[in-house]
Amino acid sequence: MSMPFNGKRLKEARRFRKLSITDLSKNIKVSKQMISRYEHGDSVPSASNYQKIVLNLKFPLAFFQQEDKYSQEDLGTFYRSRLTSTRVEKQPSELKKKYLAILANLFEDYVDFPLLEDNIDFSSKPAVAAQELRNAWKIKGPVPDMIDLLERHGFKLALISSYSGKVDAFGSEIEINGKNYYCILIDSDNNSYFRQQFSLAHELGHWVLHSGKLQPQELDSVEYRTMENEANSFAANFLLPSLQFKKDVLHKETSLNNYIFLKRKWKVSISSMIYRANSLGLLTPNEFRNLQKRLSYNHWRKEEPFDKDFVIRKPVLMEQAFNLINKIELFDGNVINGLLEEKYGLALPLNVISELLGVPDEKLRNNGSNIVTYKS
Repeated sequence: MSMPFNGKRLKEARRFRKLSITDLSKNIKVSKQMISRYEHGDSVPSASNYQKIVLNLKFPLAFFQQEDKYSQEDLGTFYRSRLTSTRVEKQPSELKKKYLAILANLFEDYVDFPLLEDNIDFSSKPAVAAQELRNAWKIKGPVPDMIDLLERHGFKLALISSYSGKVDAFGSEIEINGKNYYCILIDSDNNSYFRQQFSLAHELGHWVLHSGKLQPQELDSVEYRTMENEANSFAANFLLPSLQFKKDVLHKETSLNNYIFLKRKWKVSISSMIYRANSLGLLTPNEFRNLQKRLSYNHWRKEEPFDKDFVIRKPVLMEQAFNLINKIELFDGNVINGLLEEKYGLALPLNVISELLGVPDEKLRNNGSNIVTYKS
């Protein structure tokens, strides 16, 4: 008697590993036609081929044996890199986003997370919307830690390896079992702290300006670029509010040393501050060009002063949730997959869970002020 097999899960795991049907066919020495039959539910692998699939794709056996026990609706993902990155590059990240939302949904049985606020009716103008949100969140000056700010306002974040040089961060609203989550995933390989700050402010701009209003995958290239420009404008206005930033730049508009000094204060890259000064009309076209040339001359396009002095921030909300649950022995890392199987029909590789929670593998195998609190 053959074991149960979910062909849709084979397709999911294959895409997670960024393998084509041809790739998997070569890896496990099974014809492309047979792989396709497996995925469409027209055939079930032999015990030998089943083992090859599990070993090659590195997903638990149970992953391929169960059906989804949860409902899901993805409301569209906002990628800064959509125009250059391929669908294959994005697939693992899309799945990690779903898994992050499912883990958050699981943990909410045990802890209280900060609530994600309703996306109130902000202005459609990026500059106005950025100031409206700063006012709503009572932000007076620079934003020192975008990750902390977002997690305290109910966003679910994870630092992941996207294995793509074209993806800095991406965000999306996703509904699991009727509950909405806004997940933002940050690439761990392509960020300095300052670049991370702007990327997260950019994703916040999508939540404010576009989430629930636009379906990004349905936009043409011109529309998508317009949407991206709006998110960039929001980020610049949110991180560098015009009145305060102007005071710091006025009469020193062309001083590169002043931008270097201000970088520590505003926690924004020199390049971004120069663009902001230009957008505010503080630079003539010639002054802007000269500053750009000086950035290139100093080889600051890829790495600026202080970039190595600031450690990239890491999300802590999901890790804190896990540690709180583990501390009071409701469950430990060993049983997370059991709970995922029971409630969602989903078993995941431990290294994927580890990455999304920000928890070392060994904590899953064995056993400041908190953002999350015990569920009352």
